[in-house]
Amino acid sequence: MTYSIWLVPEKVDSLYLDRIIKNLAKLYFAPKFSPHITIYGGVRDLDAAKVAVSKIKSKRVIAINNGIGQSDYLWKTLFINIKKTSNLRKIHNTLQQNLDSNYKFNPHISLIYKKLDKTTKKTIRHNIKLKKRFTFNKIVIIKSSSNPKKWKKCYSSSIKTNRRVHNL
Repeated sequence: MTYSIWLVPEKVDSLYLDRIIKNLAKLYFAPKFSPHITIYGGVRDLDAAKVAVSKIKSKRVIAINNGIGQSDYLWKTLFINIKKTSNLRKIHNTLQQNLDSNYKFNPHISLIYKKLDKTTKKTIRHNIKLKKRFTFNKIVIIKSSSNPKKWKKCYSSSIKTNRRVHNL
């Protein structure tokens, strides 16, 4: 059993991205999933993941849209490339220093998980207009599975600031 650690957007951006993901899922008969950035994956020890997350000291994450990408890899069919800011690197590095997994960090927000031909992906890319920035304010640990319907939230924490913890 493995776990993934996600950044989850604040409510307004979550609703915005969720609408896009659900529309694409409906149009292309793909699975629905919650919007997120996987900040770390392949973790085998849930308790170690919780401890690592507790060590993250960060302000809310502003994710900058660096364009829509596509690939033949199911988990990155179509996605929003996210600029690897110093804040994102800091969060990832904190996790990497405290966990055994060696996760290659490539920040993105997936929009659909479905094998699609290149023409379809190109059409979707050209028809989606996205805002430039998204705000993330929560870290979640997910029990991973090859089936998004079986993903299960195991732990959630608001991103801490130097002043206080934000409870949402």
